[in-house]
Amino acid sequence: MKRIILLGIFIFCLINCKSQIGKKDAEYILNNAIELSKKDDIKKYFIIVSSMNIKDTAFYKNGSFGIGITIMDSKATYGLKYKKLYSYKGITVVSKDSLKIFKSLFSPIPYQNLNKSQIKELSYNPFNITLIFNKESKLLYTFPDDYENYFKDYKNSK
Repeated sequence: MKRIILLGIFIFCLINCKSQIGKKDAEYILNNAIELSKKDDIKKYFIIVSSMNIKDTAFYKNGSFGIGITIMDSKATYGLKYKKLYSYKGITVVSKDSLKIFKSLFSPIPYQNLNKSQIKELSYNPFNITLIFNKESKLLYTFPDDYENYFKDYKNSK
C-alpha cells in the first residue's frame, strides 16, 4: 500500500512539474533569441541553452520554471566546460536543458572545442536572455526587460 501511495505521489509530481512548453513554442523562443542576438554582430557563435525549476518565488513571484539562452562568441570563450554538443539549424548548442524543453529541436554532433580564446581574463559580455514562466507556462518576466516586446506574441498566445 505504501508503494502505491509513493508511486501515485511520484506520478503526480511528474505531471505537475513538467513544463507545458511544446516544440513550437520552444522553437519560437529560440528563434527570437537568435534574431535578437544578430544585433550584436557576432560572426562565429554558439548557443548555451538552460532550463530549470525555480524555487526562489520571492524574487520570481509566481515563477515556476525558467529558460536561459546565452549566445557566445567562440573567439572570446575560454574555460567553458561541456561534454556533449548539439546542433540547431546548423548552430552549435551546449544544452543544460534539465526540463528537456528544447530536446526535440536538437541533433547530437561530435565534440569540438568551443574555447577559442587564448586569453584567460578576456572581458566579454555575451548576449543573454532569461524568461520566467508560471505553472501554466505563461511568460511572467523577461530579463533584460527591454526584450519583453520581442516575446509578446508568445505572452499573448497563452
